Amino acid sequence: MRSLMLLLLPAVLMAQRPPASPADAFNRELKRNRFGTWLVLEDEGAAWGAATRSALDEEPMVLLNLPLKVVAGGKKPDALAPVLRERFGWPKGAHWALVDAQGRVRAEGAETPAPAALGRAVDQAGTLSRAQELEAFLRQNPDRLDARMALCDEHLLVASRRTRKVLGPPATQPATPQGSAAVKQLDPEPDLKIWAQAAQQLDAILWDVEGMLVGFQGMMFIQRVRRSAAEHSPVMVAVLTRHKGAMEAVLRGRPEIFEAWDLWIMASQKCGGWPLQPLLASLHPLPGTGPGAWPPEGVLAEYVKDAKFRGDWGAIREVLEPRWAGQRDAVLDGRLEYGNNALLWDWILGPLLEAQVAQGDVGAADQVLNEAAEVAGWPGLPAKAQDLGMRLKRPDLAARWGALAVKGR
Repeated sequence: MRSLMLLLLPAVLMAQRPPASPADAFNRELKRNRFGTWLVLEDEGAAWGAATRSALDEEPMVLLNLPLKVVAGGKKPDALAPVLRERFGWPKGAHWALVDAQGRVRAEGAETPAPAALGRAVDQAGTLSRAQELEAFLRQNPDRLDARMALCDEHLLVASRRTRKVLGPPATQPATPQGSAAVKQLDPEPDLKIWAQAAQQLDAILWDVEGMLVGFQGMMFIQRVRRSAAEHSPVMVAVLTRHKGAMEAVLRGRPEIFEAWDLWIMASQKCGGWPLQPLLASLHPLPGTGPGAWPPEGVLAEYVKDAKFRGDWGAIREVLEPRWAGQRDAVLDGRLEYGNNALLWDWILGPLLEAQVAQGDVGAADQVLNEAAEVAGWPGLPAKAQDLGMRLKRPDLAARWGALAVKGR
């Protein structure tokens, strides 16, 4: 009991702590941004937030990659507005400033924050960027893969902002084998200018694919590349394609590594879609691996998407029916208990039911759904099943499935 109380004590203290004042919250925010913060205090007739965001995408501000905080003034001011006016001596009107982590104003203005004015502020402040800090560190520690990934993160953010300025707003999704429209590519000259630094760091990182997959930072790095605009860069696509063989070699040796699949899938999406079936055909499950455990979990969702795109409903049933049977039996045997969430639907039930209906096997779909109502105990199941029935243009199924009673266990 004593150990439990010690574990709960921080949460209790946090719950009892009074909310921070606007000034204290602002100070903490500044300290988190070690290299500085762009601050805009708006006023009536001076809504500068959008103009400032646009100006910060210009050179040299984009290189700093500093956060922007916009505070409303005027007739309905934010709670922080009077604090800023008193602290910085801004009695009236709109103002902008570049503020360091200690809350000191390094540069400021009371005119519209145009790119030229912000550029002069950068020169006046002499502020270093996170990328410059990491570059200096790597000159002294060239083997630090974590620092190289952090530096590549910075280059990805800046290059993505520059790319979107050239090409306009980003598309909703990168190109995939599931039929997305072709992604617009940068011309060679701007591509090299925008993406060369990120590509150089990514190339160095991928020479040690196994090393970069170790730990939480590697997993987060993959997500940052996925969120970037790298699909618009022929230079970045060339780097990812160059290391495709190394990524697949890791999967052949350890096909169960989730992060290795995540890296391959991300690279495939950025490169317009690599065929999945030849890779899977080159992998070999361990002897005794049951049908409910292959393909590996790390590629299951991508496998289902690929099979759906090809109209191979039988392949989907072949991998999902034994998975569902294993999950169902584990619940009935008391080895597994489902939480109150939609993961089971997204990963197994939704795609499986769609495949069964597509093959005309409505009886099998009804049986699976009735079993799920018995063991899953998720209140959202009938609504999800009803939506699926409507999407499949089967109002009869939508009505029947929507009336399903979830019993749970």
